[in-house]
Amino acid sequence: MRLGDRTFVVTGAGSGIGREISRRFAEAGARIAALDLDVGAARETLALLPGAGHVAVEVDVADGGAVVAAFERVDVELGALDGLVNNAGVDRVPGDGTEALWKTGEQIVHMSDEGFARLMAINVSGVFHCLRETVKRLRRDERRGSIVNLSSIAGLSSQGTVHYAASKSAVLGLTRAAARELGRFGIRVNAVCPGVIETPMSAALPEGATQGLVRATPLGRIGQPSDVASTALFLASDESDFITGQWISPNGGLVMA
Repeated sequence: MRLGDRTFVVTGAGSGIGREISRRFAEAGARIAALDLDVGAARETLALLPGAGHVAVEVDVADGGAVVAAFERVDVELGALDGLVNNAGVDRVPGDGTEALWKTGEQIVHMSDEGFARLMAINVSGVFHCLRETVKRLRRDERRGSIVNLSSIAGLSSQGTVHYAASKSAVLGLTRAAARELGRFGIRVNAVCPGVIETPMSAALPEGATQGLVRATPLGRIGQPSDVASTALFLASDESDFITGQWISPNGGLVMA
């Protein structure tokens, strides 16, 4: 699968899944705008990418104004866009009751308004902010394009923390609504719903949790960032040209449709 001479924004590109997606897309011929709150980590990602013309940009995707400024910089550095991978996201924030969930099995009564709102701002508003800026440019330049939003099996099964499951379900709704609106312009919007993937995020799970999830997974292993990157590459490429408004879940069979 080739991406030719196309340009993609990848958010959360500084580590884990975002870094691997950036690498795989660059191997397929794309220029990458690596967006991350940690611009140093984004620059480290760039050092791993083949080809030239990539750029690292610092941004908090929850801040709509910061996203506008980041995309304006991408305009200057890389020119017209061909797509977006909305990967930036978190599964916990300070004050969200996650520690109480691991200890007692209860989270809702311990969750602060601020903790809930901050996670939703990153995982839902952040996806919308980057989607909006990408669509503005695709429409302005009269270009077809592919947008891939990262949801989760938590968005399919509602397993996991309350706010994380809610946010990832919202990403699926946003994906379908955007696909319905944008299809007439040749802009495709799909979602990837990873299972448990070996990343810094999964490393923070309670001791023994990962092993239990592996035992419950029919394919008998934890996922790798490459499993997600391969799925995103397919959805971004012309190989999936008649697919929009859909989700694909690389999860080893842990959750089945």
